[in-house]
Amino acid sequence: MKAYSIRIYGRVFNVGFRRYVHRYALDCNIKGYVENDIAEGCVHIEAEGEEADLVHFSILCGEGTPYSKVLDMKIEAKEATGKYNDFQQIR
Repeated sequence: MKAYSIRIYGRVFNVGFRRYVHRYALDCNIKGYVENDIAEGCVHIEAEGEEADLVHFSILCGEGTPYSKVLDMKIEAKEATGKYNDFQQIR
C-alpha cells in the first residue's frame, strides 16, 4: 500500500471538483479524503491505496471536470498509515 498527498491548483472551487474526486476515489478503491485548502488556493487530497490505483486516480484528478481547469498538480509520495476506512469529502 502506498500514499499520495496531492494538491491541485487552478479553477477547482465551486465547480464540483471535490465531488468528482470523491467519485473517482471510490471507483479506484482509494481511501483518504479531499478538501478545499482556501489558504493555499488548492484542493488537497490525502489518498492511500495500491500504487497502480493511485496512479490511475491521479491521472483522473489531473483531468478535472467539465467546469474546472487544472493548472498545476503537486504529488508527494508518502508512507501509508492505514488509518482511513473510506474516502471522505470534507467541506
